[in-house]
Amino acid sequence: MTERKWILQSGDESIYKRLQEELGLLPLTAKLLANRGIDSAEKVKAFLNKDEIPLHDPYLLKDMDRAVARVRQAIERKERVCIYGDYDVDGVTSTMILYNYLSGHGVKCEYFIPDRISEGYGLSMPVIQRMVGCVDMIITVDTGITAIEEARYAKEQGIDMVITDHHSCREILPDATAVVNPHREDCDYPFKDLAGVGVVFKLLCAVDGNTQHICDMYADIVALGTIADVMPIVDENRRIAAMGLKKLETVRSPGILALMRHAGIIKNGVLTKKVTSLTVGYVLAPRINAAGRIASASRAVELLTTEDPAEADRIAEELCETNKLRQRMEQEIYEQALEQIRTACADDCFFVLGSDGWHQGVIGVVASKIAERYSLPCILFSYDNGVAKGSGRSIKGFSLMDALATCGDLLSEYGGHELAAGLSLDLDKIDAFRKRINAYASQYLTRTDSSLPLEVECQVDFSDITMKGIEEMQMLEPFGLQNPQPVLMMRHVAVVDIVPLSGGKHCKFRLRPGNRRHSSEKEIGAIWFSVPENVSLNEGCIYDVVFTADINEYMGHRSPQVTIKAMRLSDIDEEISAEGERTYRRLMDPEDTSPVSSNDMPSLADFREVYKFLKRDVLESSKRTTVAAVCNRLEQEGVFVSYCKLKIILDVLRDEGLIDCTYSGEGRIVDLRLLPVGKKVNLDQSPIMIRLRRAHPLI
Repeated sequence: MTERKWILQSGDESIYKRLQEELGLLPLTAKLLANRGIDSAEKVKAFLNKDEIPLHDPYLLKDMDRAVARVRQAIERKERVCIYGDYDVDGVTSTMILYNYLSGHGVKCEYFIPDRISEGYGLSMPVIQRMVGCVDMIITVDTGITAIEEARYAKEQGIDMVITDHHSCREILPDATAVVNPHREDCDYPFKDLAGVGVVFKLLCAVDGNTQHICDMYADIVALGTIADVMPIVDENRRIAAMGLKKLETVRSPGILALMRHAGIIKNGVLTKKVTSLTVGYVLAPRINAAGRIASASRAVELLTTEDPAEADRIAEELCETNKLRQRMEQEIYEQALEQIRTACADDCFFVLGSDGWHQGVIGVVASKIAERYSLPCILFSYDNGVAKGSGRSIKGFSLMDALATCGDLLSEYGGHELAAGLSLDLDKIDAFRKRINAYASQYLTRTDSSLPLEVECQVDFSDITMKGIEEMQMLEPFGLQNPQPVLMMRHVAVVDIVPLSGGKHCKFRLRPGNRRHSSEKEIGAIWFSVPENVSLNEGCIYDVVFTADINEYMGHRSPQVTIKAMRLSDIDEEISAEGERTYRRLMDPEDTSPVSSNDMPSLADFREVYKFLKRDVLESSKRTTVAAVCNRLEQEGVFVSYCKLKIILDVLRDEGLIDCTYSGEGRIVDLRLLPVGKKVNLDQSPIMIRLRRAHPLI
């Protein structure tokens, strides 16, 4: 059913038990904390008490003193300042908080975010040229660390430049008034993984002199940019994210309120569910990001800065529609990219894909999906007028920036992080680039078509997935990079009430313990997004599942819900099916006359119970299922028949004209259909039963 290999993380049971005893934690919570290296009572208390995580002194950032002095001068003199941002959520949020703060302090402030298609990433010389004589200072946010020529030109023209960025630095830094970036080699700042908006946040804390004031004003926006840019949610990012998520639940900003309403997070003025990092990452951020991907990122800044509820509503609706368009484009490009991989990249361990028709604003998202699917790095290029502009995504442990550095002479420009980067090159150099980057990657990676790893943090019992268990697990939030939402595994569960969604693309169902004979646990709701095409779920089958757990809130009712990541038939089903099929085939072999257990020979009462069950439950219409699934469903109804016995009953019902029954999948899959009842039949005296009793004496 699933191609991915499940890797279950191991742990120290003694640590689990100690944390349970010392802190009164549930077993699952203790396991999750210990597995993340939080293995003492002191560490647990420090981790869970997010409000006490220290925010580092902003002046520890190299050049912060120079940046603060220059920004304060602009405030005092009411200078003309342009904020030069980036078109993703990190850049939009960085632009918004700096623009809001400076404008509020009397600065003649404007902002510029380049068009992704026509102007590309980073500082543009033509744009800088247009600013000559119009601005006194440029402040870059989430960009600028590679703008060597642009910074030199601005300085020659009398424009001061303060660069704030968090992307990887080159050996030579721009000649600017200040270059604030925690990744500078000469920067001793203790936490290197600030988002671009995090660097701007530190700048404002230093300029204002009151960190709490800046937190009160902008924590929600800073958290939004930090989470959306997939920064590690550890150290002060954890504090920032926690503060911001709390503020989002009581947000008063017209723009964010409108976006939350159009996204369904707020209905009738009330939050429909708790705002978490997942809400930001999967609901809010994509809608803001869509503006910069296929429209104008300035619209997203306008949404966050407007004080007019009507305007906010219009922009929020526009962004939601833009996001729907982005999703459609993304799916088309994804399917085309997969076809390129199948036909042209069979031996590559670093995918280099491209097309004339691919929208440059969407290819990064698709590259991310491909990297995750194949567990290999990937770059997608959009071709235009002899130039290939690309967006790449990598996998854990393989630095995309290091790989690109080995191809630097082929590239017109590049920049980014270890796991994500943008680049461009002349189209006629694509083949050389593909060969060289694959040669580099082959030293560290191997292309295989075998199972892809799915890391599972711990195995749980059905009884662990309760409201109390999930609420305690949520103490580990905010989740994100380096503190992910727990991925759990549960064995031996049955699937019931399967409901396809979106034409079968997704589905929802309910989970029960696999053996209900001695079980009193309630069912758990489950949803599976993007169900693989090769998956066929069968009610009653026993599965092992990998999932994340959350609380579903609907109409004031709260209940546990799991989101499926992978499923496979349980070994119990596999073993029962294999043994049952062997026994059945032995009994049906005319040459075999060995004794048979009464457990495998149906009685008249068995026929009656099974037929009543089939009429009531399974055969409302033609149905494909497995023999083991029918056994499990019968057991849940209190009818206990073995696999072999059930197959004999189905054969007899078929031969007597009561059902239509055909087998496939080595006899384990069955297609069933109820037939109109004709004459009354004596099933116990059917030809099959007479032959079996004659051939096989009961043990």
